[in-house]
Amino acid sequence: MKKILAFMVVSFLLLFLFTTPLFAFTSESGEGISITKSIKDDVYSFGGTINVESDIDGDFVSAGGRIQINGNITQDLIAAGGDLVVNGDVGDDARITGGTITINGNIADDLIVAGGQITIGQNAKISGDLLVSGGTINIGGEVAGDVHGSGGTINISGKVDGGVYIDSVGSLSIADGAEIAGDLVYTSSNKADISEGATVGGEIKPTISEKAAEIKVPRKAGMAIFTTTYIGSKIVSFLSLFVLGIILILAIPGLFSKFNQRMQTTLGKCVGAGAIMLFGVPIGVVILFLIAVLLFVTIVGAGFGVLTLSSNFILIILYFVLIYVSSVFLSFFIGDKILSFSRLDLSKYGWKILAYLIGLVIVMSAYSIPFAGWIIRIAGILFGSGGLILVIKDWFTGFKKT
Repeated sequence: MKKILAFMVVSFLLLFLFTTPLFAFTSESGEGISITKSIKDDVYSFGGTINVESDIDGDFVSAGGRIQINGNITQDLIAAGGDLVVNGDVGDDARITGGTITINGNIADDLIVAGGQITIGQNAKISGDLLVSGGTINIGGEVAGDVHGSGGTINISGKVDGGVYIDSVGSLSIADGAEIAGDLVYTSSNKADISEGATVGGEIKPTISEKAAEIKVPRKAGMAIFTTTYIGSKIVSFLSLFVLGIILILAIPGLFSKFNQRMQTTLGKCVGAGAIMLFGVPIGVVILFLIAVLLFVTIVGAGFGVLTLSSNFILIILYFVLIYVSSVFLSFFIGDKILSFSRLDLSKYGWKILAYLIGLVIVMSAYSIPFAGWIIRIAGILFGSGGLILVIKDWFTGFKKT
């Protein structure tokens, strides 16, 4: 378990290692997101379906079930999801992970990609190195640098200006018309299928090893569905909360400090406030809905009925937003308490992110425990949302006094 947690922490630290937090950013969230206007800013988006139809002049960080990028991104692209399609150009590095990934645009620098099925389209161009790992990998475009990869099945039909270095592969094929300027070095349980019409400028250095056959990708549909729905959804959920936490810690750091103080001094009140919110709001929603229906019956009250119904929808949205965001504050509180025993300067932004990351790993792991996870989740909502409500109440009280 310790090794798994350590791996998760290191992986997500590396994923966001080169992203510089800025005070200017645009965030998008929701079940369905469509970006149709050009944005001159960094964009963070997370949701069920994300469509980018316009250009983004900055970094684009995204996590979702299905992501399609048709616009151009001038700087880095960081994305994770079930189904990803990149048709636009990326002005710098791209780091992508998901179930099914298709790259049709141009990447101005390195592309780091991992997934179940990965396709580099024939019109795509990677101006740097390609680092790829997956189940089925098809490289049909042009790679200006080297290709480093591993996978179950790798097919190369495009052009590689550097060398190809495959650590382990079950099946490797170099198609007719493919061009590799440098060496072809690979480890596999089978000899590569190199077409007579393919060109390899350097040496071909195979290592035939039975151990390479141990790296297999599940082929049964049931296992594939399980991977993309359960594990994939957990990864997307983690990334969504992690990105949201980075934004909130950057934008409102004082609110996190007040939340921690509330949790330390009035833990019982936090639980009480959370219980009132968790169970009281749904009752209030039902009552407001019935009132709205009664007002619609009368002509005079119809206008108030529309207002009441609209208020009800807003209340529902705020309810779920509060529950979702409460996980961020609870995770930061847990991580901050753990790192408080160290000598780290937790006032610095970098250590705050580390504290949040540690807490989020713990919270998400606890929520994923079979059966008991739901009880832990409810307890987490009570603590997190309750503390957040009291902080908001304190803010309103202080605002009225001024």
